[in-house]
Amino acid sequence: MAELSDLSQIKLSLGKNSSDTNDGDDRIKSITDEIIYVLQLKDNENKDQIVNDLLESGRQSLVKYENDIIFEIYTAEMNGHEGKLINLLKHYFQQQWETQYGTSNEWFIVFLKQYQNGEKHDLYEHVLTRTAEYGNKYMKNFPILSIILQLLFEGIDDQCLREMPIFHDLWFTIITEGIESITNDDKKSITSNVDKPTTNFLDYIVEDVVNEQKNNKESILFQALRLYYDRPLSSLLEQSNVKVNNDVKNKALNEIANHGLLKGVEVIKPKTTVNLYKRLLENVTLYLKVQQEQYLSERHKTTDISSSADTKSKTALNSPDTTSKEDKGNQSK
Repeated sequence: MAELSDLSQIKLSLGKNSSDTNDGDDRIKSITDEIIYVLQLKDNENKDQIVNDLLESGRQSLVKYENDIIFEIYTAEMNGHEGKLINLLKHYFQQQWETQYGTSNEWFIVFLKQYQNGEKHDLYEHVLTRTAEYGNKYMKNFPILSIILQLLFEGIDDQCLREMPIFHDLWFTIITEGIESITNDDKKSITSNVDKPTTNFLDYIVEDVVNEQKNNKESILFQALRLYYDRPLSSLLEQSNVKVNNDVKNKALNEIANHGLLKGVEVIKPKTTVNLYKRLLENVTLYLKVQQEQYLSERHKTTDISSSADTKSKTALNSPDTTSKEDKGNQSK
């Protein structure tokens, strides 16, 4: 984690306009100053690190600094979703969504505003509060796509995220096999020899939303996946020495968004030589293997945490301290 020598310099890119950047820096400075005031950290030697962790990892990161915070302040700010700290963090992350991620992606801002100001306002608030609570924990390596998936798949709640690998399954499936994979019930992944996740993603998304994402050629998920693969595709083409014009690349991105990387690059095949296309496929396969290894690692961490929690719960239930009054009475007879 980067060190902060100046709390006004959080690692944000707030647009190309210098006045916008200055305004963004001022707003961040204001938020960090308020956090310091609320937690009474002015004279705390760890204040920079505490605030930096809060802006990276959300309110839960404060657990590490419990002994640095006045007890009654810590207790008040860690409970519930109406405290000053959680609201400051919500303000910060909302600003981050709209500036760092949305400055050059107008469609993302429009999507967020539809949720924020429409009938899905409560869902928007819930995802924003979750982000304020856990920071970038569920943002993966591409926050725009993660935020969109969390809003679209509203059935994946906090408990699912904490205790089940559903979101990892969804993420891996979407980025490797595209939008069509939401309703594709093939048991084998086209990207590898491993079994596909058995999760039925349709259980976690409204049917009308599925139809919108699949049938609208400019759906929010389509645009997010195109953006997600823009740089990786350029890198893969460069590594493979495959040169195509922007029209071909855009067609490939369209196909990748809908059908996944392996199928998507097929549109490039007629535009290059056989040997170069083979090299491209080799690099694509290697790239997908890395994605798969990362997915399996994250999935195992979640299932391990869930198993550990279950074990602790069962141990607590069977411990002498949790024996019911009735059982204790029977034991004493």
